[in-house]
Amino acid sequence: MTKHLQQRVNSYVNLLANDIGRIQELLAQVNELASADNPKKVHLLAQQLTTSSLDTEWVVVPRQYSQADWYLLAFDRFLQFAKVTTYDILTPAEREELTLVFPGLDEPATFEFEVNHDDNGGAYFTELGTQKRLFYWSLTRRQIYFNADAITDLLVENFRKKTTAARIRPIANLLTTFGRYMEQEFDYQVDYNILETQDDFLYPMKQKELPAGMLDRLFVLSADSNYFLQAIPNGAGLVLDRGVEVRLFYVNDATASNAQRWHFQVMDGQDAISWLDVLLDYDFIGAWYLVERRYLAIESEPLVFEKTAVNDPETNDANEPVIKPEVLIPKSVEELA
Repeated sequence: MTKHLQQRVNSYVNLLANDIGRIQELLAQVNELASADNPKKVHLLAQQLTTSSLDTEWVVVPRQYSQADWYLLAFDRFLQFAKVTTYDILTPAEREELTLVFPGLDEPATFEFEVNHDDNGGAYFTELGTQKRLFYWSLTRRQIYFNADAITDLLVENFRKKTTAARIRPIANLLTTFGRYMEQEFDYQVDYNILETQDDFLYPMKQKELPAGMLDRLFVLSADSNYFLQAIPNGAGLVLDRGVEVRLFYVNDATASNAQRWHFQVMDGQDAISWLDVLLDYDFIGAWYLVERRYLAIESEPLVFEKTAVNDPETNDANEPVIKPEVLIPKSVEELA
């Protein structure tokens, strides 16, 4: 063999060996991510896998999991650590792709992560059919931000009209449990907003000039449902089942519309009920909120979630007629036929 050919063959072998080495390193990381019983090790591996790519040139791996799949695989591991079992992961035979589903939900819904490619990094947990982004997750900065608008759109406006609160609740519980686990185990910064269950929590609101009769409309709906809306200082309150109390009130704030900064509060004495739970369990409150949120709605992190035109008060025509509340009770089989 000539010297030139020897050098060329040696170079070829080295290039193949380097690529094989990178593949073997990836395989070791994946095996450990899937089997490690140390949550901190899983978190570190998830960080590494979601921020790297196997772009080998000489040894090509045609079927690979994407960065979005690594997020879902890590999500599955953390839910496993948190003892959540109400979901399943689909793995099609013809390709490497992970999709999360809820077997108990009698509505078609599939969830994947959508990698965010701007400077914020991270990924969005997205329902594929509606493209609703339910939360944002950054492994690097240890942040989770839930999206109140998307959660309301999907779970209340979409699913609640078609199925029961009991079938929807596993989704909400999974989201909350994941946030609590990551907060406690890794000291994550978590914005629960609509999912928060603490009794003393005042839900932050995004608000426009409030339409006249907002509380009056809730009063009418509450009367029809055998719950009585009572006046409280600067607002109104409702006592629901099992001692759950809902309060809607404002505090004086010169920087807010009409100098009134509105808040919602949910109290049950056990820090167990969220505003989302109320929307799912009480049709008249859910119907009322779906209308009024054009003007007054639970706020999510504005730097992470863009306002959607359909719910952004700034995009609504001032002359647009007021939408009438729609009852959220699921339709019967005969009505759906």
